[in-house]
Amino acid sequence: MKILKKALYKIADPILSKVSRFKNKHEGETCYIFGDGVSIKYFDLSLFSDKISFSLGKIQYHKDFRFLNCKYCLMLEPYYFYPYFRLKMPPHTLWRNNIQKIYRKFINYNKDINFFINFSNYPLLWNSKVDYLFYKFPDQNFKFEEECNLNGVDVFKGSLRSAITLAIYMGFKEIFLVGCDYTHEKARNRHWYEKGEGTMRPDGEYDKKFFNIATKYLKITTITLQGKGNVLPGISYIDYTKKEPKYSENIYLSNISNLKTFAEWPGYKIF
Repeated sequence: MKILKKALYKIADPILSKVSRFKNKHEGETCYIFGDGVSIKYFDLSLFSDKISFSLGKIQYHKDFRFLNCKYCLMLEPYYFYPYFRLKMPPHTLWRNNIQKIYRKFINYNKDINFFINFSNYPLLWNSKVDYLFYKFPDQNFKFEEECNLNGVDVFKGSLRSAITLAIYMGFKEIFLVGCDYTHEKARNRHWYEKGEGTMRPDGEYDKKFFNIATKYLKITTITLQGKGNVLPGISYIDYTKKEPKYSENIYLSNISNLKTFAEWPGYKIF
């Protein structure tokens, strides 16, 4: 598999090397990275318009996404834009992938956002607004990635690692994580677009090895609903915004047609 990855990377180098234009583009700046955690249900997104944002997952389908200064969206799921998925769980049947259709529309309608997509999607998603990532950065002098590799840490394992790596590559000096609930001391499972308040996640030091390396290169703070971070320093929503959190159910945070499409995805509890 490693040999195949290296061969594909070499063939794709002219496409993948486009990302190099972002190196140190935001040197010294601060950004937000938005995840899809349940805590988003309590947050007023209009209070996070003061900094550049990265979006992960589906935050772009939140009704208040328009308030964010979102410049970068990541969707690094392999084969995400293919019309069918083979389910990983039994009965391992083909599943029609309709979520990729609304993401394509989002790409086409948002001219001021840069998109980072897994290179496996390139055959079905040719778009001048998209940069493709695969296996590693096309930069032999990217010290952060080099240190991660030496410590057996894959910077592309998961969207949050990938976004933080991009932020470091772009030169940001500080990140605030919003809706990245696994980094909270009182962490919860589930997403803001699913029904309910989620379930408590067992305590643990989430991705400690990666964060120990990343925090050598920039400051990372997670914004929690309450309490601290479990590895990273945390600040509560009320302390950060000076506003009380207010819960809203998913049907009030995204339009019903999107939620119906999400409900087709195996494992989501939307209604």
